[in-house]
Amino acid sequence: MKITTLVASILMSVLLEPVIASFIDTGKDTSAYNRPLIHLTPNVGWLNDPNGLFYDKKTSVWHAYYQYNPNDTIWGQPLYWGHSSSKDLTHWEEHQVALGPQNDDEGIFSGSIVIDYNNTSGFFDESIDKDQRVVAIYTNSIPDTQTQDIAYSLDGGETFTKYKKNPVIDVNSTQFRDPKVFWHEETNKWIMVVSKSQEYKIQIFGSLDLKTWDLHSNFTSGYLGNQYECPGLIKVPIENTNDYKWVMFLAINPGSPAGGSSNQYFIGEFDGFEFKQDDSITRVMDAGKDFYAFQTFSDNEQDVIGLAWASNWQYANVVPTNPWRSSMSLARKYTLGYVNQNVETKIMTLIQTPILNNLDVINKVEKNNHLLTKNDSVITNFSSSTGLLDFNTTFKVVGESIDSNSLSNIEILIHSQMSNSSTESIKVGFDRSVSAFYFNRDIPNVEFNNNPYFTNKFSTYVEPSHYDEDDMPVYKIYGIVDKNILELYFNDGTQTMTNTFFMSEDKYPHQIEIASNVDGQFELQSLLIRELNN
Repeated sequence: MKITTLVASILMSVLLEPVIASFIDTGKDTSAYNRPLIHLTPNVGWLNDPNGLFYDKKTSVWHAYYQYNPNDTIWGQPLYWGHSSSKDLTHWEEHQVALGPQNDDEGIFSGSIVIDYNNTSGFFDESIDKDQRVVAIYTNSIPDTQTQDIAYSLDGGETFTKYKKNPVIDVNSTQFRDPKVFWHEETNKWIMVVSKSQEYKIQIFGSLDLKTWDLHSNFTSGYLGNQYECPGLIKVPIENTNDYKWVMFLAINPGSPAGGSSNQYFIGEFDGFEFKQDDSITRVMDAGKDFYAFQTFSDNEQDVIGLAWASNWQYANVVPTNPWRSSMSLARKYTLGYVNQNVETKIMTLIQTPILNNLDVINKVEKNNHLLTKNDSVITNFSSSTGLLDFNTTFKVVGESIDSNSLSNIEILIHSQMSNSSTESIKVGFDRSVSAFYFNRDIPNVEFNNNPYFTNKFSTYVEPSHYDEDDMPVYKIYGIVDKNILELYFNDGTQTMTNTFFMSEDKYPHQIEIASNVDGQFELQSLLIRELNN
């Protein structure tokens, strides 16, 4: 590294180091009972959309940037790019702020990072390793416009220098944001998908050098909501084949069907200029309320891996955590496969697999071929808890339903420890009378749960994984609970549900119980419950 570059990096480090203002009460820390252990959170301040996700091949490190307000625990300007990194996508280390705005009423909004391996931008010389030629493409939001700008890093993504001739795209709009950029091998061009948010357009641009961009086409589809945000476009492999499909990701907020914010996706073909859907189906990425602004990692050629913001704009600014607010989802691996929608129809669907590495198993409970009864639940007896637990079960519905007019269910209850002579619980259940899973995060003693937008009960239909030799339905469910977030993966990840929850002060998940309100209608073919530690 040149001396001038080193000096510039030091100066940028000083200028961008966040100063914690009096808006954050660092004396009141709720981390002990509701800060996740393996879901990325900032040490202090506000976090939302993941940005600039990339994999550094030279150092084998994953980098995640994100919308960040270091001066408060609510969204507000000036808005920065925070920065964390991980060697295993499970444990995260926070770095200094990476990018900041020019003025206090501005923000570095969402964007992406690419590795300019062939130096198409001309920002690099031979002293910068080809695998570390980091270029950020982001939305610069100022009071009267939103433009697409670029910046480059000479130190592997720690600090950035803004391009002197920014912006690289300006369409004279205040609703033009969230660029996701990738290299398209077939046409030897950079491709950008970016949202013309309130015109319901995903615009597709092309460039040879990341500086000069040409508009190729527009894409509009799916559930509109109030506006489009955070698009993405990437090849996703089809399981058990050598083929792939292009998948367009699209976020909407507000106005999603479940309320607030959500993600949808579309499957099709992309020729470097236009994305065309294979069908007219709008597919939902996650059935929960806390999965938004999904983005994939760039420069990772083996798998499609991505993160989402694990919150919802309806209540994100008021959740009871301090001195931070919000976390990311777990990193997930994505593939495509044909999945039964019903007994007659299969459709191509994203399959999501959580990435969990280097975790210690503290305790576990296992059961096989166990028939549940009303008076014989399976419950852990962990002497203490880290608040990080997971469960994996395959269960079969057996026998005839007793009464189709009443609930006939199996429930997975997640209990807190005993404190002040009481425990608190959330639960996941399956009701055979309507063949649906439900989730209940209602904890009456917590004032926040009275928030009318923090939906406490909801459900999703899940087709059976398969039918056994007696034509009885079999279901699979994997769940991981991490202090205040529960991620559910149904039938090997063909459907997911991600939700936050909030227990009373000093209470957090300690035990898991599997129970039924009827005798002999649910058989646990296999069950594994684990207490984990990071």
